Amino acid sequence: MYLLRVKNIYDVGNDYYRIHIEDHGINSHNREVRQSVKNAFATLRKAINAYRLLPEYAALYRTDERYSVKGNYWCLHKQLLLHFATWLEFSAPLETLLWEARMRAEQQYSSFQEPYQVSRAGIDNALRFFGLDHTATQEDLKRQYRQLVKRYHPDTGGDEAKFKTLQYAHTLLKTYMKSGSLVG
Repeated sequence: MYLLRVKNIYDVGNDYYRIHIEDHGINSHNREVRQSVKNAFATLRKAINAYRLLPEYAALYRTDERYSVKGNYWCLHKQLLLHFATWLEFSAPLETLLWEARMRAEQQYSSFQEPYQVSRAGIDNALRFFGLDHTATQEDLKRQYRQLVKRYHPDTGGDEAKFKTLQYAHTLLKTYMKSGSLVG
């Protein structure tokens, strides 16, 4: 079966994710490639719709307005996404991409909040990114931050997106450790 390539994943809340499926090959001059892509889209759409109508999942996927499988942007519950992950091709492990999507959503959300208030989910995600637990001190954070900066800094061949995530997670944890205030 032809794997559909996922270009981006966005967190839209309540464990729903909008995935952008790249339509590579659809404009190919090779008729077989075009047909493979169309068949893969259609087969996956049918499988997802059949899955969400099963009695054990009907409560989760009733007529939720967020759920949609249209065009190249599909909005799916995390459970559906994990179930059909083998039908899709990702640029990184799926859990990593989902975590990064949650961090981006948290970053957008927190830009509207007061600067010294952070949500519990944001702290948990940032601690997980750093490999720390809730008993970590500022010294632990500092030590781990320096190690991760060496690994992810773009000037040393690291990934720029991960470096930005690192910077944001570090800011969240520093703010939390200084003020100790949480939202939610």
